[in-house]
Amino acid sequence: ALDPTSASLNAMLGFMHCLDARFGWWDDRETAIDKARAYADRALEIDPGNADAYTTSSLILLLQRRFDEAVADARKATQLAPGSADTAELASHVLTPSGYPEEAVVLSEKAISLSPNYPAVYLGTLGNAYRLSGRTEQAIAAFKSYHARSPGFGLTDMVIAYQQTGQVEEARRTAEKLIMVRPNFTIDAWLKTQFRRDTVGVEADTAALRAAGLPLG
Repeated sequence: ALDPTSASLNAMLGFMHCLDARFGWWDDRETAIDKARAYADRALEIDPGNADAYTTSSLILLLQRRFDEAVADARKATQLAPGSADTAELASHVLTPSGYPEEAVVLSEKAISLSPNYPAVYLGTLGNAYRLSGRTEQAIAAFKSYHARSPGFGLTDMVIAYQQTGQVEEARRTAEKLIMVRPNFTIDAWLKTQFRRDTVGVEADTAALRAAGLPLG
């Protein structure tokens, strides 16, 4: 049941259902999104100024490909909690695929500066912002650091970056490393986790993964 008193708890539960919707852990995607929305709305009813609720709402809207609304809520969250590393990192996660990678870079760098012991996923978010803003060398460096801390993560984006910059052999070697660490990886499964306004860019990334020898399905 929805907690009647805590905006932050409702926002957190909504966030968990967002993860479920993205990765397909428990429910079908629409059910997970509906649950996330109910918790986020309840959080905002309890506290209309709760930054975590706006963050959760932005993630829900991203999953629904309602990019402009997602960006608005992500920016609202950062305004409400300017000193929160997690809020900045998750806003970056929303802004990058919504078409604002340069703004996302600033937020990711801010998140890392705010949290000296930041989680490894921050590097993935930063790398993605770098890559989609055309800063490929910085992106690869971030993804290498991500993989070093969380083996297997960051490698998919490294394959794309290498392939698209003509480093074909490095792309293939990285693809082989990816399959060794994550033997169940498929391009189809990866595609289900991609929510980007730039569908042409997603198609180009898919082509890069296929060219590097990764399995489609």
